[in-house]
Amino acid sequence: MVEMTGLERALTYLHGEKPDKMPIWLESVYLAWQYSGTRSLKEYIYDPKAIALGHINVAEKFRVDITGVNTDQWVMYEILGAEVEILDHVVQAKIPPWRYRPDRSVYDRFFEKVERIEKNLNEFDPRRCRRAKALFDAWKIVAEKIGNKVLLRQGILGPAATLALTIGMTEVMRDVMIFPDLLSTITKIVRGPLMEWTVDVAYKMVEAVNFTNFCMGFSGYDRSLLNPELREWLAQLDLEYLNRVRERIGKDVPITTHVCSWDPDLDFIYERFGKPKLINELQFYAPGSTYPLEKAVENFGDKIPLCAGIDHLGPLFTGTPEDVEVMVKRSIELGRRCISFALGPGCGLSPNTPEENLLKIAEVRDKYGRYR
Repeated sequence: MVEMTGLERALTYLHGEKPDKMPIWLESVYLAWQYSGTRSLKEYIYDPKAIALGHINVAEKFRVDITGVNTDQWVMYEILGAEVEILDHVVQAKIPPWRYRPDRSVYDRFFEKVERIEKNLNEFDPRRCRRAKALFDAWKIVAEKIGNKVLLRQGILGPAATLALTIGMTEVMRDVMIFPDLLSTITKIVRGPLMEWTVDVAYKMVEAVNFTNFCMGFSGYDRSLLNPELREWLAQLDLEYLNRVRERIGKDVPITTHVCSWDPDLDFIYERFGKPKLINELQFYAPGSTYPLEKAVENFGDKIPLCAGIDHLGPLFTGTPEDVEVMVKRSIELGRRCISFALGPGCGLSPNTPEENLLKIAEVRDKYGRYR
């Protein structure tokens, strides 16, 4: 029998069927930088060829079937005013000192700014910023080079998370508790101009990788983070958002998920987004989290494809190849109970993850993770 390509394998999995063998999802901002041949991170994030080369090298070397191509989670939001610090080894949010003090007027000023989106969407096209343009150019290179071999998993967060990442995630959560009327102002922002913007950017991102996949971040659905009222408020927004994205990109484009929460609210995510079949999988952080893989297989394995099973902070990063083999083999055994299963970590891989450990994943998958 002819072996499937990674793209064929991934699409079969996402449609709830069993491919020739379990697909592997791996991705990493900083691991890709390591394999790009570029010494400076400050050079790398502006160089589309280096970004593309790093991700292509990781995908080919470690024989992945699903991968994303990214630099950091703020790159699309710089056009809205998000600020970052580019250090020697990390890109991180830059929180202005005045944001340490709660200030209600921040949201009024932000609303005034993004109101212009409704009048001129092009003014807020992320590609007007140098870093985002480099990323879009990198997607084009990667799609041309390996887009027919690997599923390119690319996406953006919903409108509420977009506001939080732009203004400051922890600061927004603090301010909502301090200012009782703030949620109504935020709702006005995210149901209006930011909804339109996130749908448009989602379409542009999927278009850039030839419509193979859209990935939705659900990491905010953490049982330790959201009370029931706030969770329901967020779900209503994200349901509207995903329905609009699905309508814009087409019903046949699979929607993957990303839940790197320590206390993932998988039951709620499946109930609200999986049952209406807006999403094609549940990807989550199982090892070390409050939702073990065994429980997820029992609760959802016969309902929706699952992507999990690689502890990227434990055996993969600190263990030996033998430890990785034990971990992957056990995950494969659990995954066989599912309608379809993919091996994946909870989040992006750490830089300096041992190469021999990464190589071991595909080796063990090929040995034990075949369906036929």
